[in-house]
Amino acid sequence: MIYALLFFGFGFLVALLSTPWAIRLGHRGIGLDHANETRKKQTAPIPRLGGLPIMLAVLLGLAIIIGVHPGHAAKWMPVLVGSALMYALGLWDDLRPLGAQRKLFGQLATACLVFALGLHIDKFSWPGAVGSIELGAWSLPVTVLWLIAVPNIVNLIDGFDGLAGGLGLCMSATLGVVALHNEQGGVACYAFTMTGALLGFLIFNFPPAKIYLGDGGAYLIGFTIAALSLTSANKGSVAKVLFVTFIALGVPILDTTFAIVRRGLRGYPLFHADDEHFHHRLEKLGFSKTRILLGIYGVCLVLSLAGLSIIWSSGNTLPVGIGVLFLLALVVLRYFHLLKSWADVRRKMDRLLGRRRVVAYALAQAQVLELEVERCVSAQEFWAIFEHTIRRVGFVEKGEVENEITLEVRYNGSTPWTLHAPRAKGTTVEWQRLAECFQPVYAKAKTRWPG
Repeated sequence: MIYALLFFGFGFLVALLSTPWAIRLGHRGIGLDHANETRKKQTAPIPRLGGLPIMLAVLLGLAIIIGVHPGHAAKWMPVLVGSALMYALGLWDDLRPLGAQRKLFGQLATACLVFALGLHIDKFSWPGAVGSIELGAWSLPVTVLWLIAVPNIVNLIDGFDGLAGGLGLCMSATLGVVALHNEQGGVACYAFTMTGALLGFLIFNFPPAKIYLGDGGAYLIGFTIAALSLTSANKGSVAKVLFVTFIALGVPILDTTFAIVRRGLRGYPLFHADDEHFHHRLEKLGFSKTRILLGIYGVCLVLSLAGLSIIWSSGNTLPVGIGVLFLLALVVLRYFHLLKSWADVRRKMDRLLGRRRVVAYALAQAQVLELEVERCVSAQEFWAIFEHTIRRVGFVEKGEVENEITLEVRYNGSTPWTLHAPRAKGTTVEWQRLAECFQPVYAKAKTRWPG
């Protein structure tokens, strides 16, 4: 226990001392996050290099662990290689966007390499049950799915100052307690190094944030959680540790699930960003950022304790943990999505499905415009096609209709792009989503033809 606390303090000091350096590096123009989308609220560019001090802390912590127990170096090699590669992939995207497909390929390659190095799920034993299930050929897809799902879940919720870092802190501390329970000192020290590093980082990431995690930091946290949950699992308790992790990750898992369902029903790509995550909805309800964070931290703490109870009770409290998650999902449906009855569900489903054709048409037109950017020889030619396409989707000129909606879409952090739409044919939010379908091609055209 004392060594785990020492590693916690070590991780905290490393992050506390190195984060200001990362901030200065960012302000020199490296990895700055600009307010180039409507959903981004910051007024000035903010560095996205928050993963650097965290990566430094866990690397130094792991070096000490291996130095003290050199015979365990082979066991730690998958975690070391996977963390470094996953962080490097995210950092690359922070510095130069890779696109969803390339990132997914990189994550798959990293997870497969980690599997080949020996970190995988071979058998699955239910809490409280006798015996286990051998996964056999399913070991590879199950392990890879777990190793890429958790980093993406953490990255998806990283849209709010202090949120992903705070949830990562809670999760790493939870896995550290699991490791102490399983008498795995090295795993506990590594988990608490991450906990301390995240606490040191949060001093600079708490609202108003001076630095962001970036994709690199979010992927690093997510992969560490996924890898430690496998490393912490003894042969007879694989399912226990995975259930602890799953329940403790309840907030980001539910948020991701609702995002996937929401985007799928509306007809948008699954990686299409929006501002309807839990923290966004709480902000729209008038809560301050600090109250939102403290509230979500509290929920995460309750879920972590519910997950830990599975370990402490030898699996007897598993139904309690699942029940807590189910109740949280019902609260979200009732108060965030205003679904209080089956009539509300049918009404909303009809509305969503009725707009799918409009969304599909807008996305198809945006793809055609992407090709037009390359085909057109002049800005005049392209913008004529662009304006014609926008009108075909349903947008109008200012003053063309009596009751119009005025929208602003940011594309490069400077002057917003202003559009007008008829209120009779959609809500402000629906028109805003359609407008943002054309944001990437608009930005691409502005880059080719400035002015």
